[in-house]
Amino acid sequence: MKLINNTKDLLTSLKLDGKSSLPIRSFHIDSRKVKKNSVFFGLAGSNEDGSLYAEDAIKNGASLAIVKKSKISNSIFHSSKIIKVKSPEDTLIQTAEIAMRRYKGNIIGVTGSNGKTTTKNILNNGIKNSYATYQNYNNEIGLPLCALELDSKKSTAIFEMGAAKLGDIDFLSKIIKPNVGIITHIGHSHLDGLNSVRGVLKVKSELINNIKQNGSAIVPDGQYLSYWKKMRNDITFYTFGKKSSASYFPTQIKMSRQGLSFFIESIHLEKRIPIKTRLIGMHNVLNILAAFAAIHVSELNIEEFIDGLKGLQNPPQRLELKTWVKQSQVIDDTYNANPDSMMAAIDVLCKFKGRKIAILGDMAELGRYRKKLHIAMGDYAKIHGVDCLLGYGELIRHAISAFGDNAFFFDNKIELMDFLKKNLAGKENILIKGSRSMRMEEILELWK
Repeated sequence: MKLINNTKDLLTSLKLDGKSSLPIRSFHIDSRKVKKNSVFFGLAGSNEDGSLYAEDAIKNGASLAIVKKSKISNSIFHSSKIIKVKSPEDTLIQTAEIAMRRYKGNIIGVTGSNGKTTTKNILNNGIKNSYATYQNYNNEIGLPLCALELDSKKSTAIFEMGAAKLGDIDFLSKIIKPNVGIITHIGHSHLDGLNSVRGVLKVKSELINNIKQNGSAIVPDGQYLSYWKKMRNDITFYTFGKKSSASYFPTQIKMSRQGLSFFIESIHLEKRIPIKTRLIGMHNVLNILAAFAAIHVSELNIEEFIDGLKGLQNPPQRLELKTWVKQSQVIDDTYNANPDSMMAAIDVLCKFKGRKIAILGDMAELGRYRKKLHIAMGDYAKIHGVDCLLGYGELIRHAISAFGDNAFFFDNKIELMDFLKKNLAGKENILIKGSRSMRMEEILELWK
């Protein structure tokens, strides 16, 4: 059952006038997706104003259309299903806050430069009767919509939160007020809007302020721990990391094409916990540790968590292993890229035996650090064992230059593919990665 399930309740809670008393089954911002007994919010977008589509929403069966006062056509102005407000965007947020105040289950909020989506998926897979934000609905519109779709019968709700500027995580975490807050990683992401890693630290740390009193914060072990602990003394801090100084740490890590296996150890555990999963990469060891910490401090079922991991694998375009031409193995990590995730992907590539080829595109949103970080990526690939580096994109030129011999730059993907066809001997390990704007997945399609 929805936390807000009828229009009379919604209008009363929002202190809005209206005579409607109809059931609510879903919430939408796209009039084309509206079905019977939906609530439609007419949000203003960069290209379209949703309020102009209120009539379409009503025709499609909406119980209510919450729209901007000045955007209503005369034909439906007096309809009891039309609720006119100053800001539909603010009303959406208020509605989500009302829903979350009513939710009685455990709430876990996840943010970080890298790993937040994977950590969310690990939690969702490892907690029976849980709910999680879907796809990339982790911003000021997506998260409230997910909050409104939360079923009151779900025992745990997991919310992923993204940030592009200061204040974003504060805004989102105030809506959900988590019992447990996870910061997966602090690194080089969205530097265009956040200016520096210090800016990333500040925005991700906004989560700490909105964890419920007596709740728990789960954070990476290391240099920022004292910074976080100074923020609150009424919540408990737990850490995860590679070293035994962390509250939760791994031992006996093994990785193959079939996935990862290791043990979780902790001063909080009576015995170590065996982990086996089809996920790959050291960064996923850390994501699993962060998720396990949330499970453990929430006193949830550990066996369910272990079983959930066994069937979990990397989602499409996120370290997805594929067999490709000439019996080569491709690591498809084309979904997106920043310096930390690209280094993690190179680490995975270099774990496999055989010739290693990295096909890299530009990393976007790095602001004034863009040249320096691309040079560093070329150095990193060379030092860690990449045999051949192929680059596409204006910024990746710097990585190609830094790598030196056996590095090649291409003006377009067709030229890159022609080079590959001529130079693949067979059975190579090939990493393909770049920012979303580079559409590096097209390289896989071009061979066909």
